[in-house]
Amino acid sequence: CPICFLPIIGPLHDSTYLDCCGKLICFGCAAEKRRVVEATNVEKKEELKRTETCAFCRAPVTTSGERKMLRFEKRMELNDPLAYYHAGCCYQGGTWGRQVDALKALELFHRAAELGVPDAFVYIGGYYADGIIVKKDPAKARACFSIAATKGSIWAKHSLGFFEYLQGNTVIALRHWRLSAAAGYKASLDRLRVELGKGNVSRDEYAATLQSFLTSHDEMKSEARDREEKRLEVLEMKREARDSECK
Repeated sequence: CPICFLPIIGPLHDSTYLDCCGKLICFGCAAEKRRVVEATNVEKKEELKRTETCAFCRAPVTTSGERKMLRFEKRMELNDPLAYYHAGCCYQGGTWGRQVDALKALELFHRAAELGVPDAFVYIGGYYADGIIVKKDPAKARACFSIAATKGSIWAKHSLGFFEYLQGNTVIALRHWRLSAAAGYKASLDRLRVELGKGNVSRDEYAATLQSFLTSHDEMKSEARDREEKRLEVLEMKREARDSECK
């Protein structure tokens, strides 16, 4: 992260893309900046309240889907690889006012991959693994996941583990999960814990991986990140409570 200088796992999982200038900052710094602005606005009149701006180019942070997509388009004109990637995510998930469009998302992910975004290969691999838009092709899916993993994507290592697991290659899957968990990816550690209960992972293997995970996690910790994680945990607990009340 260019603000706190702590590691970021990937462009989507623990970071915020600044669509105004193309910078990528961690979720902790993004949340802290937003918190400071909100705190200073508490007792101010509406006309005197501060607007949150980019820490680098000072452009106003937008919450409008249309404005965000226009900013993506401007960044894509500059061949910003992360703009292609995040625009693809919008069409993939139907966020920021976009309708889900798998074909459009795949086109954008292909361009992002060409420009060097490792995680874009993970999405492309997912299309081939599930047979969405393209013909189902496990070999191409494995190749895409492997390329992303080779380029340093921790999420790709985790995804490759899941792919191999579904193919019945449990030993290979566990090897990938151990690598991604050791790099600080919690979802992989959670999977290893499940496999420990099944007897597929020894206690010594799990303990060694857990120690590596904790070391990596400590290297990525900050007060801002911890504060945001706790806030998100509270929101998730409230959401689960509301869901249980509705049932």
